[in-house]
Formats: sequence, C-alpha cells, structure tokens
Amino acid sequence: MKYKFEKFREFTQKEGVTLSLFITFFCLLLLSIILTVATSGSRSAEPLCQINLIFEFIYGVTASFMILRKRERYVHLIPFLFLNWLIGCFSLNIFIPIFENLPVWVYLVTLLFCFSNFFIYNTQNRSNTTLILFFINGLSYTIILYYTLYLLPISIISVVTILLLGLGFYGLVPALISLIHFIKLVKLFHEDSQYFISFSTGILSILIALFAFTFRLNSESKKISQNQISKSFDYNEDLPDYIRISQHLEPNFFNEILLKKDLVYKSQKDFFSLRGFDSFGGRQYNERKIHNPFITIAYSFCNDLDLSTDDRINILKSNFDKRLETEEQLWSGEDLFTKEIKEDIKIYPASRLAYTEITMHIACKKESWQDKEAIYSFQLPEGSVATSLSLWVNGIERKGVLTTKEKAQAAYKQIVGVESRDPSLMQWKEGNKVVVRVFPVSYEKPRTFKCGFTTPLQAGQTEMKYKSISIKGPNVSNASTLSRIQITDNSKVRTSKNFELKNNFYVNTSKGLDDWEASMPLSKTFQTSSFTWKDKTYKIEEIQKIAVPFSPSEIILDLNSNWTLTEIESFVNLDGSSIYVYKDKEKTAINRDNFKTIQAEFNNLHYSLLPLYKITKNSLIITKSGTFSANFEELDGSEYLNKIRTATQQQNLKVINFSPEINPFWQTVKEQKYVDYYQSTLQNSLKMIKQHQFAVYKTKETSVNIEPAGISIQETARDSSFKDNGPNHIYRMYAFGKVLEEQVKIQNDTLASNKYVTLAKDANIVTPISSLIVLETDEDYKKNGIEKNVDTLGNASIKNDGAVPEPHEWVLIIIGLTTLFVYYRKNKTQKA
Repeated sequence: MKYKFEKFREFTQKEGVTLSLFITFFCLLLLSIILTVATSGSRSAEPLCQINLIFEFIYGVTASFMILRKRERYVHLIPFLFLNWLIGCFSLNIFIPIFENLPVWVYLVTLLFCFSNFFIYNTQNRSNTTLILFFINGLSYTIILYYTLYLLPISIISVVTILLLGLGFYGLVPALISLIHFIKLVKLFHEDSQYFISFSTGILSILIALFAFTFRLNSESKKISQNQISKSFDYNEDLPDYIRISQHLEPNFFNEILLKKDLVYKSQKDFFSLRGFDSFGGRQYNERKIHNPFITIAYSFCNDLDLSTDDRINILKSNFDKRLETEEQLWSGEDLFTKEIKEDIKIYPASRLAYTEITMHIACKKESWQDKEAIYSFQLPEGSVATSLSLWVNGIERKGVLTTKEKAQAAYKQIVGVESRDPSLMQWKEGNKVVVRVFPVSYEKPRTFKCGFTTPLQAGQTEMKYKSISIKGPNVSNASTLSRIQITDNSKVRTSKNFELKNNFYVNTSKGLDDWEASMPLSKTFQTSSFTWKDKTYKIEEIQKIAVPFSPSEIILDLNSNWTLTEIESFVNLDGSSIYVYKDKEKTAINRDNFKTIQAEFNNLHYSLLPLYKITKNSLIITKSGTFSANFEELDGSEYLNKIRTATQQQNLKVINFSPEINPFWQTVKEQKYVDYYQSTLQNSLKMIKQHQFAVYKTKETSVNIEPAGISIQETARDSSFKDNGPNHIYRMYAFGKVLEEQVKIQNDTLASNKYVTLAKDANIVTPISSLIVLETDEDYKKNGIEKNVDTLGNASIKNDGAVPEPHEWVLIIIGLTTLFVYYRKNKTQKA
C-alpha cells in the first residue's frame, strides 16, 4: 500500500496533473448531479451542463494544445483528456439528446475505460494487476467503439458545427479516442503480447455476453412468432388476434424488452435518429425512453414481432400490468415528482371496515412554459370503494362533486384541454383500481390533493387484516411518507411495518410507499355497528354461507399453465361426472385416458378466456386463476365481450376457484354477477362436487355481502332499538355493492342507470357509472351541467364519519342553537 501511495504522489507531481485532477473531479461531481436529476425525467440541471461545458471547453483546448506541442512532456495527460472529453459529451447530451436516456451501466463502463487508461498509459512493468487492467480496458473499450459507430453518420454535421462554440467537436470525440487509443494499444502489444491476450479476453467476454443475450432474446422472439403462426389456424373470430399471443406469453424480462421495442427501447431502425420527433398516431405509452446499447444491438438480430403498436400495448397492460402507462395524458407529466405522502387510516374493528385518507403533495423540478398533468393509480384491496376527493385551489380545499362518469370526463377534458385551468378527476377502473388526475402542476405551483377509500378488512379464522393501498405515480418511491393508524376501540394491532404508539395513534415515517398490513383480533360485535340514513338503518351481520343442492349438467375444467397433473387427475377420477375442457371455442371431453395429453396442450396457456356464453346451462366451472389476464377494457369492442355481456348471465353458471389468486378477468365477471363465484381449496371443491352441493352466500334484495370481511350489510326500516354507533362507511359499502350488482342491467337500461347514479351520488362513491371531480369555481360546475352535492353523505372524512342529522334533526339543532343564543343575549343585557 505504501508503494502505491508513493507511486500516486509521484504521478501527481508531474506537470499539469494537480490541476487536471481538480477539474476532472469537479466536472465529474457536476455530471453525477446532472444525471441523477435527469434520471427522474427532469431537465432542471441544464445550467450545470453549461458550467461543465465551459470548463471542459477551456480544459480540452488547453490540454490538447499542450500535448500536440510537447507530446513527450505531457503524454501523461491523455487519459485526463479522454475522460474530460467524455464528460463534455454526456453533458452536451442533456442539451442535444443525440443518445436517448442511457442506463447507469453505460456510464459506469465508460468510467472504467477512462480509469484503466491512467494505469496502462503509465505502466512500467508487467504484473498481474496490469494484466487485469488490460482485461478491464478491453471490456470497456467496446462501449467507445459503439459510440464511434453510432455517431459515424453525423460526423459531417459535427465537423460543420465545430465552429459553433466547438460543440460539434463532441460528435467526433469517440472516433478520436478510438483512433488514439488504438495506436497506443498497438505499441503496447508490440512490447508485450500478454497485454494483447488480456485486452482481447476483455473484448471477447463482452462479445460472449452479447451473444448469449441476443440468443435468448431471439429465442423468445421466435417462440412468439411460431406461436402466432400455429395459433393462426385456431378459428376464433370472437377474440382479438393479439389475445392468442397474450395468453401464451409468460411475463419475463426478455418478452417485456421485445414488446417495448420503439415504445421504450431504441431500435436499430432509428439508430441514428434524434430524440424528440416521435411519430404521431397510435396509442400513448408513457414510460421513460431508454437507449441501451446491448438491447439495440440485439434487436438487429431478432425478427420483428408481427404485432401493431396497439396490440403490443394491450399485451403490456394485461401481462405486465402496464395500465397506468397507457392512460390518456392530455398534458405531459415530465419533471413531476411526489414530494410528500400522508396516509391516515381509521380502523373500525366492530364494523370490519377501514377508511384510508391519502394526501399527496406534487411538485415540478424545473420551470417550464407548459403546465403538467399528474396521473396516479391506486390499487385497492378487493371490495374497496373510493369515497372522497379534494384539491387545494389557491390554498383552499375544494371537495369533489360526484356526477356521471361521462359528465365528469367531458368537463375535465374541456377545462384541461381547452381552458387549461384547475380540475381534478377520480375515475373507477376494472381490477379494483382508481385513477386520479390533477392539473395543472408547475414549478411555481405545486399541488396538493387528498383522496379517501373505504376498505373492508380481510377476515380470517381468528384475525382480520388491513392491507395498505398501492400507489403508482410520478416518482412515488422517493416521497417522504407519514403513516398514521387510529383504532376506534381497544383492539391490539400488529403491523408488518414499524409503527410507534404516540398519543393513541400508531405513527411511522419512511421513504416511499411500501406495501404493509396491520392485523388485529377478529371482531364479532356486530350489534354495535349500524348506521341510519334517510329513514333506513344499515346494520352489519355476519355473512351467511350455506350449501345448496347443485348437480351440474357438465363440469368444465378451465385449464391453464397453473394446473398440475395431480390436480387434473383428482377431477377426472370423480365418478359419474361429465367433464370437459374448452380449447378456443371447441369443447372436448377429458378423462383418465387422455388427461395427460390434454394437459400438455395447456402447458403454455397462462390465462384462459372461456366462451361463457356457449357453456351449457347449469354447468360448473373449475378454475385455478393466476394473477394476470386481459380484462374487459382490453376486450372492449370485441364480439367475445359483446356475447359475454348479452348471453352469459342467463346460463346460471357456477364457478369455483381453488387458487388464492384472482385475475382481472374473473374479478370483473365475479363483480358484475355474470356467474355465481366461490373461492375455496382443492379438497373442498372435490368434496362439494361429490356431495352435489355448491356454497353460496345468502342474499336478499335488501342486503349486500362484503365477502373479504365476512359480513353482510342489511337495509331495514329505521329502528330505534339499534344504536347508531357505526360509521357512515357502512352505507357507502352498501351502495357500492348495489351498484356493482346491477352493473349488467345498467349497461342497457337508461332508467336503471339513472337510478343507480342517484344511489352513487347519495353515498358519494366512485363506481363504473360515477366519478368525482373538483372544478375551480362553482360557475364551472354550472357550465358543465354538474349539480353540486345536496342532501347526500358528501365526501368521506377521517374526522367526521358518524351519523348525519336527518332534516327534522337539523330543525331541532337550529331551534336549540337559537334558544341558546337568545338566552345568552338576555343574560348579557341583564348584567349590563
């Protein structure tokens, strides 16, 4: 170590080294800051780029002049010159993005090349360390060659633009470095052949890694293409063509890269095109564009997928959960970040419900002539409903108004797209998702919005759990997060995240928003949980599950890659049952003789879309669901979805899912009551079939079942014998359940639609037919035909969740207050 320190001190004493070290470290620090800021999509570090370019211009001209004039005296400065040239290139790329956003490893490999040069340009004797450095240099030299090849077509432009403050020179830097370094290497290889072997091994290592990566990517590409060709003989005109690919595509790193070609990753076909001239048309895909040299080269050896942009986006949505990235964006969301998140949770153990209020502070990293639009996606636990929205306008909280989804969307587009003023919109999406939009956000005008969600606790045998809400949005992972839990009784709570008990609240501060859960003992004290609203009492009871006689006409196994041979065998061994599978739209009998052959045909089917409308009436479907699938949104407009909506409900189909998961397709089918759905275990499923039974939850016209919580909400005439101790969330959950139950009727019945929109407004809940919107002024609501909330529950609140006074109660309150005021004035007059 002492010897190395002496060598370093000796090196620093050479002419120009100390100044070069200072400038290099200073510019490297600035570049690190620039790239860190740029990674989040911001261009706010451009002033630092200017500083870097000024320093690099002065240093580059001075050092080049010194080396050209007295090469032997200043040759030790060549590695400094290379490094500073490249720092200038990367700084300039922020201004003129010839390269798309580069991944971190590209910068690190470039840095390795420059650092290894300091040693091999000043090497005296061969050693193991020297050979390792030549290996590293060979490995990293490949990235310089890539830069050279990439920039070769614009070299003429670079020469012409050198006169423009010398900026064009940076287009020639990789070629100059490649040439100068090659000449130096030839000399060193001539001195010692071991240097050549180590250097060549480094280059060969990269080529082998590139070959392996390209081979795997090409293999996946061929697999998709072959599957597309083979499945083209399957005749199913009801489904979109891309569904065949989606169903047989296992989500993995390589498939995602293939689908994101030209959407996210730069390909060879626009290898030399500048960023910023994106093609128009097609569906929007909002994800940071990346230039990855490995991927760009690999694309050159892969066949293009015969899929349109829209089809690839649909597959990314269904197989990779990229639905937020495809949301229509009226204005750019670039440079936005989430500064602070506040989670405020109130748990009602007696009602097995919770209310979560999330406050988001959004900011913009740089000044811009254009206002920004922020879009957030909230993934809710099953059965949850959005019940409040607020936006701060000029420092004042304005609460959301509930209206039809069509009116809300039209008003938002008019005000954002045409008038460019303040709105916020909350919309329901399939798969327990809610999307919130906020506009405008700018550097001078950060925004705050708040949204609330009523959530059923997940009931087990002895415990019930609250699960946190997952959020996607502008740079959520770096937000400062404050989480707080309050319990309305003395229940003991156990959390998966470290909460501290402070002033009767459980509090946690962290960075970002991790998934977490809170567990507590299962409550059965339903007699204290009721809520009265408009002469009706809504009380909570334990859900009633009963076994009803059911002998299915047929049993359909909904096979996919999640099934095992043992599971299939357990069903085909059932005596006296007619068991079938559907391949596309064709029904095939499955039995002890052919189940292994049939199972092999479904090995690569990762989710199915059964033709429910074709299945024989009173059939039983057995499924083992995964986590992903296409949903009704992706299938919209297809004959398949039209037939599902018009011809399924009357089939009286029963479905048992023996998986703990449920994919978006089955989730929607269940919510919209196209089938009778029950989730159980494999053993219990077999038992029910043998006993000719099916498990159902008791329902009535005046009740709604909340299955995750194991409760039923009953509507009755106002009953004074019940203590009105429950939160208003009980009624909100009841109304949400009713709207979902009637979803199928609503689609083709205008009167029913009006009826259930009124119910949604009454409970202030976001549903498939209703949205919450905040507009800047009361006049905006009038202009867009939106009536403000009158005589409704209004927005939910963490502070006010009890009973709302009835009209006659308001009269009594006003009389009481008036009496107190008169009494107070009279006493004051007498004392005077």
